Amino acid sequence: MKKGFLILLFPLSVFAQQIKTKAVLAGVTVYNNGAQLNHVRKVNLPSGTSEIVINNISGRVNENSIQVGVSSGVTILSVQFNKDFLNTDDANPEIKKLNDSVKRVSTELTKTKNAKIIEEQTLVLLDENRKSGGTNNGTNVAELIKLAEYYRNKSAEVRTAISVLALSEEKQNQRLSALQQQIAELRNNPNQQLGQLVLQLMTKEGTEAAYNVSYVTPAANWLASYDIKAESTAKPLDIIYKAAITQSTGLDWKKVKLSLSTGNPNYNITAPNLNPWFVSTYQQQIRIRGIALSTVKEEKSLDEVMMVGYGKAKQQNLTASASTINNYTSVNESQLGVTFNIDIPYDINSDNKPHTVSFKEYAVPAKYKYYAAPKLSSDAYLLADVTNWEKLNLQAGNANIVFEGTYTGKSYINPANMLDTLSLSMGRDKKIIITKEKQEDFSSTKFIGANKKQLYTYLIKVRNTKKEPIDLSLKDQYPLSTESDIEIELLESSGAEVNKETGMLSWQLKIAPNETKTIKLSYAVKAPKNKIIAGL
Repeated sequence: MKKGFLILLFPLSVFAQQIKTKAVLAGVTVYNNGAQLNHVRKVNLPSGTSEIVINNISGRVNENSIQVGVSSGVTILSVQFNKDFLNTDDANPEIKKLNDSVKRVSTELTKTKNAKIIEEQTLVLLDENRKSGGTNNGTNVAELIKLAEYYRNKSAEVRTAISVLALSEEKQNQRLSALQQQIAELRNNPNQQLGQLVLQLMTKEGTEAAYNVSYVTPAANWLASYDIKAESTAKPLDIIYKAAITQSTGLDWKKVKLSLSTGNPNYNITAPNLNPWFVSTYQQQIRIRGIALSTVKEEKSLDEVMMVGYGKAKQQNLTASASTINNYTSVNESQLGVTFNIDIPYDINSDNKPHTVSFKEYAVPAKYKYYAAPKLSSDAYLLADVTNWEKLNLQAGNANIVFEGTYTGKSYINPANMLDTLSLSMGRDKKIIITKEKQEDFSSTKFIGANKKQLYTYLIKVRNTKKEPIDLSLKDQYPLSTESDIEIELLESSGAEVNKETGMLSWQLKIAPNETKTIKLSYAVKAPKNKIIAGL
């Protein structure tokens, strides 16, 4: 009974047959933050319980996300994840190269040590022979002199050889230490670390079983970028959708099929609860010469007396690529995001460096127009307006712009800030000359009682030096008041569309070749003369 009891204390793995197998990476779904890796392989299982060690998986794994599937008739008893330091050396070509260097240097160091030992023994032998030779009878003076000269020369030669070998040994030891330190750093680098799964499987009879392993790793991501190209304003835009994929999973992805998802794996999926929201009043502290005073009135800084908002032109990215990429990419839309499945095998190493992949190309119709905001820039920008852009499944990212075969610059696309029309800036057109000048003769400051009235007048001139007519959307603005005792009046806008809530002025101009359009903008600001107005 005692013996049987002891047997029951042993874990099941003691009696399980251990089988090692190397998983094959079949596909990767890369998210904006994270990735899901899928491995497959077959393994021959004997009847009974077996311990299967699956190598060649990532060393950076969310262990809660590990899923294992096996053929029917095979039961999974347990799954365990471990770090795999031994196979990390074999899988990492840099570590392999360093290990080869260690072997080579170690061999050279052994030869150096052996040569040094031989020379040291030779020196000992010379000393012993010198002593015995000096005690022999019958040695004449000439022979002693000759013998002494030989010992002197030979001893110097041997000592020099020992010195050279000692220096070589020191350098080889330093080289060996540096190589071993590099290997240790690479082994401890999470970007190069592999993992392994240990499965306890049970089957009633021997069989060739297929298994699949999937898991989520946080050590990968992709960022969108674009190449946007337009050959002329008469042709559609070519938008090349690209992904910069970065991964440091410890596992090099070799010839794998990629899927790019706009979603993210959520580790915490608990729905949030709202708690009561309480507010209260407080008295602001104002310090005058170190004395704190309580006040309910909010003091405004000079910068807050008048606030002027500026509209900023959106930047976009463009470039071109081969149209055949669409033949290898399918798009799958779901409630949680969009997935681009690429039917081309790719190699992406675990080096934490971006690897750019082109996966989708769109040819979209665009309406071209010019845009200018002379308050911010004296240049006219060619814009390509794209409607129904939601169908393109765009992500925020940088873009390269190429127009008429010329690279015009970089831009940025952010779908979160777009309205119903996507406006892509194709670059500046120097053939459209724009100036904005203040007319001093029609600008003045007058004092009326306790107030002062300031008049501002500007002339905006737009000249088209191109050979064809242009449509130009021109925008400017006049200031708005945030205080009741500051009054602002728009006096002249040359027929602009006026938005009184934002102070924005818009003109839609058609300008013939070599024609110049002139726009007059004038407004007055009335305020107490003891107030300093910021922002004008």
